[in-house]
Order: sequence, then C-alpha cells, then structure tokens
Amino acid sequence: MAWRNLGRNKRRSGITAAAVAFALFFAILIRSLQLGIYGHMIDTVVGGMAGYVQVADSAYWPSQNIDMALPEDAAWLHSVRQDPGVISANPRLAGFTLLSHQKQSAVAQWTGVDFDQEDTAYWNSRLVAGSFETAAEGPFPVWLGRYLAERLKANLGDTLIGLGQGYQGSMANDLFTVAGTLRLGNPELEKRMAIMRLSDAQSYSGAYGLWGTVMITPKNPHASLEAAQSFSLAHPMPYATWTSWEQRMPELQQAIQADSAGGIVILLILYVVISFGLLGTMIMLASERQREFTMQIALGVKRRVLLGVVFVEAVLMGLLGAGIGMFMGRGCVYYFHLHPLRLVGDMALAMEQQGWEPILPPTMDWSISLTHGVIVVSLMLFASLWPMYVVYKSPAIQR
Repeated sequence: MAWRNLGRNKRRSGITAAAVAFALFFAILIRSLQLGIYGHMIDTVVGGMAGYVQVADSAYWPSQNIDMALPEDAAWLHSVRQDPGVISANPRLAGFTLLSHQKQSAVAQWTGVDFDQEDTAYWNSRLVAGSFETAAEGPFPVWLGRYLAERLKANLGDTLIGLGQGYQGSMANDLFTVAGTLRLGNPELEKRMAIMRLSDAQSYSGAYGLWGTVMITPKNPHASLEAAQSFSLAHPMPYATWTSWEQRMPELQQAIQADSAGGIVILLILYVVISFGLLGTMIMLASERQREFTMQIALGVKRRVLLGVVFVEAVLMGLLGAGIGMFMGRGCVYYFHLHPLRLVGDMALAMEQQGWEPILPPTMDWSISLTHGVIVVSLMLFASLWPMYVVYKSPAIQR
C-alpha cells in the first residue's frame, strides 16, 4: 500500500527523492574530495620519505643528526616485519651534503634506501629517467630529485662531487654518478633530495652497520598513533622511540583538522537546507491527504496502521533517493579518481610552494557514502514525523 501511495502523486514523490539524492550526491562528492586531498597530502609528505611510524633514537628527532644512528638489528627487524599489523618496515640512513657539478653546487639531503627490501613498484613509479640497475663498481650511483638535477644541470651518467660531514665528525667525501631522476610528488623534496643505496650511504658517511631510522607502514595508516604505541610494546628496542607522523608533524595534523572543520560546516549548512525542503514536502503531503486520513479512520483503519504506512512511504522515498544519490556520487568520485583535477596558475604554484603536487584526488572510501547515506535517510525519517503527527491527531469526522 505504501509503494502504491508513492505513485499516486509522482511529482511529489519525485521531488522528495530528488532532494535526498542531490543532498547525498553533493555530500559524497565534497567529503570524498576533501578527505582525498588530505590523504594525498599525508601520502606525499609522510608516506614515501618520513614514514607513518618511525623508529629512531630518542634524541634523533627533530635534528635528524646522523650521530644518533641506531645499530643494525636484523633479528628485531625480522620480528617487526612478521607482525600481522605491519605492511613494511624499512631502515633508512640520512644526512646532508654539498653536491657539485662543474660550476653548479647545491645542498642536498641524501637518504640511503635498501632497494632489495623496499617496494620496487613504488620507486619505479617515481623514476622519471634512468634505471635502478647499476654497475657494482665505480662511483656511488645517486638518484636526484628532478628539480635538484635541473639546478645542478646534471644529466644521466654525469659525475658529481659530494662533500659533507659523516658519522661522529668524520669527513664524508666521494664521487657520485647520476643514475636517474625522481618525481617524489613533493616539489620541496625534489629540490633537495638525493637517494642512494643504503650500503653506499653507510660507506659514504662512515656509519657502518648503522640505521638512522626505521620507517614502518601499518596496515591502517589512519591509526598511526595507536599503531606506534602498540608496536613499541610488542617490539621494544633499546634507546629507541616509536613516533607517529602526528607526533612529528603536528602542524600538518592541525592544518588538516582546521580545514576539515570548515568542510563539516559546509555539509551542515547543506543538510539544514535540505531538511527544510524535506519538511516542506512532508507538510504538503500531510495537507493533501488530511481528508484521506480522516476517512480511513472513520472506516475503522487503526491509527497505528496509518502511521506504519506513512513511515514506510518515507523509508521508501529515502532509500530510493539515497540509492540514486549514492550511484551518482560514487560514479562522479570514481571518474575523478581516474582523472584527478589538476590545478593550474597561481593555485598550482601555491600548492607546490607548500610542498604538494597540485592535484585534487578524491578518496574511494566506501564509509563516506554509507555514513552520509544514513544521515540523509535519517533526515527523511525525521521529516516524516510531521505527517505521522497529523495522522495521530486526525479526527474521525472531517468538519
């Protein structure tokens, strides 16, 4: 009966379902883009180079002094990698050096990476030119950020001179061969980053058998703080501390929280506007069917039956609108996932200056669609309280 009642006034039912659908569509699109941008920021700044969870000497952060390096512990690293809550655990060694090529010089941050253990697909996807297959002999191979290579005017195969401070005050100096250039997704990193093999970095700095940090990626990167605490208890390491990216980069977390609050306010305004639209539709429904409700009560139909019919009508209209809105929203989000929006002009320059690639990729998290679907259906049910109230108060005789 409730389904047939929807067809009696197709225009009213269509307007109500459309209001629910467009509210859900815009909510999914706005929130997916917003959270996707946050994820892009975190992955760019944290995922590739800093790590969601980092293990280092208690005095290592934030100075990142190579003198605070940790001794290698293969057994401990193996136990961490076997943890079911860990995707990867990779040791790194980092420092600073002056790179020179002909008349050009630049200060670079070198980072030693164990390519045999790390995700090969990740590094291959970052490679702009060159290869990770290098000769075992000759100068140390180095992979430069693309902007650093441009600043040094260095091409593949060119020889660079590195001069810096090594472990415990030793002199770090040697020759490097440019083996490739990298796109790291962060323009600031691409201006100063030089990637080396971990063994070469240890030899260059004199930090034999040492790790600067161990980068750990948990299975749930969004719960890095809780993961750092639990892993530190499960895999203790002498003189080492476990820190999440939120602890090491509180300014990034605060910026995300502040911007997210603005997005929630926008959604709240959207829901308020849609709520009044739904309430107006329900008032119209109750007004048009006042005589019908009275007649049915006079004929002996129990009020609770009428209340149930009105409630089921609201549920059906809400679910119909939510289904259409979810289909439209997910389809639009999927399109922008395949073809992310790319900023140009001053906006792109501003994002690059902050250290992020100027693209706006949405997240494909299903929880956004389900959460906002529940919200709009709940608003529809809340608006249905008015016609249910009218049914409850309707007299048995229409005067």
